[in-house]
Amino acid sequence: MLNKIINWIIKNFIFLIKFFPNLIRNKIRYLTFDYRERISNFSEQKIYFQKKELINKIKLNNFLLLKNYIETKKVNYLDSLFVNLQKNNSKKINYIYIYSYLVNIHKFSLANIYHEKLCNIISKKHFFYFQICTLNQSNISKFKSFIHTFKFKLIYLFLYSDEKNFIKTILNINNSLKFTNFSCDKKDIEFEKYLRNKKINIIGPLDKKINFSKKELKNNIIIRFKNTNYLTKKDYYPQITFLNGRASRKYQENKDYLSIDKGLLWIVYINETFYKKFKRVNNIKNRFAINTGAVIFTCFTELNFLQKVLLDLILFNPKQIKLHNFNMYLSKRARIGYGVNNTLKKQMNSNISFNHNQIVQFDFINFLYKKNFFLLDENLKKIIKNGKHSYLGRMDNYWKE
Repeated sequence: MLNKIINWIIKNFIFLIKFFPNLIRNKIRYLTFDYRERISNFSEQKIYFQKKELINKIKLNNFLLLKNYIETKKVNYLDSLFVNLQKNNSKKINYIYIYSYLVNIHKFSLANIYHEKLCNIISKKHFFYFQICTLNQSNISKFKSFIHTFKFKLIYLFLYSDEKNFIKTILNINNSLKFTNFSCDKKDIEFEKYLRNKKINIIGPLDKKINFSKKELKNNIIIRFKNTNYLTKKDYYPQITFLNGRASRKYQENKDYLSIDKGLLWIVYINETFYKKFKRVNNIKNRFAINTGAVIFTCFTELNFLQKVLLDLILFNPKQIKLHNFNMYLSKRARIGYGVNNTLKKQMNSNISFNHNQIVQFDFINFLYKKNFFLLDENLKKIIKNGKHSYLGRMDNYWKE
């Protein structure tokens, strides 16, 4: 009995030792620079409630300026809005609520103009600027200077390991990226050996036929996301599958969620938390991505699955990465079973929100593509090469009310 009491005390003491420092760290993050949860909660509300909350936060007269900007597309209303918000010392997060609202009502082109103006009025000497700005060479150069400031060194103490690794990836994007600079895990070493001198084909959600020659299949690796039990005999089965949180949970609950007898060799969890929480014991090799906690160049949105997978893969320097069947939400039609919907009707009623902001994610894909980290199929290459203005115009037309 005494031993049980002692063991209980030791167990809970260790828990408390870990719990309170994390509680303090999370509180400091929340108060100083981490707005993601609040932005996400705002973005997930119905538009009526977003509008109501926004009026409460920035006042009716400023919301009317925003409304006039939306209806007329005249930038002078936006300029007046920024002047008022600055004059009233509006909280930083309120600027992002406005941006979120514009994306959520599918005014992508107008949201992009707003975002550019917002970045222009924010001081480059604040961490907030690098959280909201887009990923390009100029901003990376500015960030390289910012990391030497006392402000950043203080913030760095409160970042999680995958966020620190994400920053390290971005800072070294022009140099030789190697996983050994981030991790010496045996599974990562084994994964690197498997990818060495291989060409990788990442197949996305669009229901479009892909044809590989026998020679290509022999030397190539197929990667798919989430579940594979929806695939047919005509499809190419993957050797590697990446799992996000929802998929990790479903895989743990349902042994048939992945077709593990069709050549699947590796399962990669998108972060360490999902790996520890949902990992299953079987003959499939598994590991987790270490650098997907994006804390800058995202405007407080979550990088989507494709960006996280690419961030992980580029550390291993495979011979080639090519993307197939992605169009960055320019249609709702995707393979049934690929996502959360199990019927076309449900899928066509789906929506997108600021939580996966396509504006900054276009810049992300565009930047890494031009850095030659991967190749694109003809459809996605055309979308990228036609430019951001064309892409956002197409998004406006497709997602309009």
